[in-house]
Amino acid sequence: MKIYLDNAATTKVFNEIKENFPKILDEYYANPNSIHSEGQKVKNQIEKARREIAQVLDVSYENIIFTSCATEGSNTIIKSLIFNKKNKDEILISPIEHKSVLVPARFLTKFGFKLKYLKVDKDGKVDLDDLKRKITSKTALVCVVHANNETGVLQDIEKTGQICKEKEILFFSDTVQSFLKEEIDAENIDFLTISGHKINAPKGIGVLYAKNKDFLVPLLHGGGQEEGIRSGTQNVSGIIALNKAVNIWAENKDKFCEKIKNLRDSFEGKLKELISDIEIVSKNTDRVCHISNIIFPKVDAQSMLLALSSRGVFVSSGSACSSGTPTPSHVLLGYGYTEDEALRSLRFSFGVHNSFEEVEKAVKIIKEVFDKFYTFY
Repeated sequence: MKIYLDNAATTKVFNEIKENFPKILDEYYANPNSIHSEGQKVKNQIEKARREIAQVLDVSYENIIFTSCATEGSNTIIKSLIFNKKNKDEILISPIEHKSVLVPARFLTKFGFKLKYLKVDKDGKVDLDDLKRKITSKTALVCVVHANNETGVLQDIEKTGQICKEKEILFFSDTVQSFLKEEIDAENIDFLTISGHKINAPKGIGVLYAKNKDFLVPLLHGGGQEEGIRSGTQNVSGIIALNKAVNIWAENKDKFCEKIKNLRDSFEGKLKELISDIEIVSKNTDRVCHISNIIFPKVDAQSMLLALSSRGVFVSSGSACSSGTPTPSHVLLGYGYTEDEALRSLRFSFGVHNSFEEVEKAVKIIKEVFDKFYTFY
C-alpha cells in the first residue's frame, strides 16, 4: 500500500481531467493564435478559462496571465523591478518565502537592489508593525507569502495589502498553497501567483495575476502571446485542465477542505499519542488545512524520510541536501528554530485523494521507523 502524504509538493490529477485529456488533445489541437476557425475555437477555450478563473478570484479577467508555473510568475514580477527602478531600490520580503520568490529577489542585489527582511515570530507570523517601520520612500515591492509551503502558516495578506496600499507600495503574495483552500481578497494585492499542479491539475501550467500589467516586463520575447507578457504558444490542454480543476475545487471547496483538515488533525492527534515528544510546528496558529510540519525528538529527518519511503510512505523534508550534507530549512530557521531542530522536521501534507485508513497506517509505520532510529540515541 503506497501512502502519498506530499500533496504540498504536488497533487494527483483529478480523474475527471485524466479521463477527458485525450479528448482535449484531439479536439483542441489547433494553434490558438491562428485566425482560422479551428484556431479560434481553441482561443475561445483559453478565454473561457481566463474568465472563469478570474471569477473565482473576483478580479478582472484581463489581468489573468497564463504561465508555465508559479516560479515563472514570481520571476516575471520580481525581475520587472529592474526596468521600473526609478528611485526605489529596496525590497521588503519575509525570510520564509518560497525559494521561487527568495532567489530572484536575491538576484536583484546584483542590480543594486537592497533586501530588507521582515521579522517573523516563533509561530511563523510576519510582524506587520515591523513592516510599517521598514517601509520607506525607497521601497519598490513587498513580498509576503499567504500560506507557507513548509508549515502551512497563514499570513494576514489583507492587512498587509492595506498597509502597502496606504503607502503606495506594490504588494506581491505567493498564493500557491492557499488558492481555493482559503479566501483570498485580491483588492489590495498587486500581484499573485497560482500553480495548477497544487490543485489536482497537470504540471506545467500556472497563473500570474497582475493588477497593473504595464509594470511587467516579459521574461520571454517572441510571438507576443498573453498580451506580450508571456510569449510562446499557450499550453492549451494545460489551461483547459487547470480550468476544470479550479471549477471542481470551487464547487467542492467546503467539503474538500473539511475532509483534508480532519485528515490532518487526526494524523497529528494519533501521532502525538504514540510519540509524545514531537513538536507540531505552529499548531496553535492559523494554518492552511493540508500541511503539518513535525519536529521529531533526536531523530534525523532525512534518515526517517528515506526509511519511510522504503515502507511506502512518501513525505517531504524542508532540508536541502547537496554534496551529501543536509542544510536546514530556511523557513524554520526564520521562525527562530535551531539548525538541529530544523534538521529533525518532516512535512506531511494531505489531499482530496487521501483516506483515514491511510492516516491510521501511516502513523503506525512512522512510529515503527521512529523507534528504530531512536534506539541509536
